[in-house]
Amino acid sequence: MPFVFDQTEIEWPDDESDPPPPRANQFVYLPPPEFGGAREPVHFTLDIPPEPPVPGPVTPVITRPSLWDRLWGRRLPTAQVTPAVKTTAEAWAAREVLTRQRLIAVTVPALRELGVQRLYCRYDGGNDEGFSWLDSATLHDGSRVDADALAQRLTEQRFLDRLIAGGVMNRIDGTSERDQIASFVRDWMCTEWATLLLGRGYGTGEYVMYGAFVVDLDACSVVDDPRADPVTSNIEIAR
Repeated sequence: MPFVFDQTEIEWPDDESDPPPPRANQFVYLPPPEFGGAREPVHFTLDIPPEPPVPGPVTPVITRPSLWDRLWGRRLPTAQVTPAVKTTAEAWAAREVLTRQRLIAVTVPALRELGVQRLYCRYDGGNDEGFSWLDSATLHDGSRVDADALAQRLTEQRFLDRLIAGGVMNRIDGTSERDQIASFVRDWMCTEWATLLLGRGYGTGEYVMYGAFVVDLDACSVVDDPRADPVTSNIEIAR
C-alpha cells in the first residue's frame, strides 16, 4: 500500500490556511492489507462476467420522528437499509466489476501484442480522492517506454476501436483518437488495477499518501512497490 502521512493530529494554522507540506521521511509505509486493500499478489483474469441488470432508482425509507422524539430531544433516525436499497447497491457494485473486466479483457491482449510485460503505475491522494497514473511500461526485451510513447503505439494499433467494440468507452466528438488513447493510458487504465490492490475509495481520509505498484501482464498480478520513490502529481511533499 502507500506511504502515508497521518493528518489527524497535526496543528492547523489559526488563519485556516493549509499546514506546510510533509517531508518524505514523515511518511510511513503500510502494506495493502493494513490499509484496507487486498493481500498481495492480487490476481486478475480476462474473464467478463454476465451483464447485471441496470439498477433502478430507490428512495431511502426514513421513519419520521414522533412528537415525543422531538420533546425528548432524540436524534433523528437515519435511512433504513431496505432490501430494495441493498439490491440496488449490489447491482451497482456488479456493474463496476463488469466495467473493470471489460477494460482488462481488451487492454491486456493489446499490450501483450506490443510486447509489454509489466506496467509501473504510481498513485497519490488523500482527504477527498485518490489518483493513479502510468509511469512506464517494460517490454519483454527489457526496454521501457513512457505513457506518451505507449499511447502512440496503441493509437497506431487502432486500440480505440477495440475499446469501443468491447463496451469500455465511446468515441468523443471533437477529440482526436490519439488524445482519447493518451487520456485512457494516463489515467483510467491504472485506476482499475489500483482499486483492485488498494480497495474502493483509496485516498479518502485524514491523510495524504503516495506509492506505486507493478502490473505483471504475464502473471496477471498486481504487487505494491514498498520502495517507491516520493513521486507525486496531486499532493505536495517538501524537499
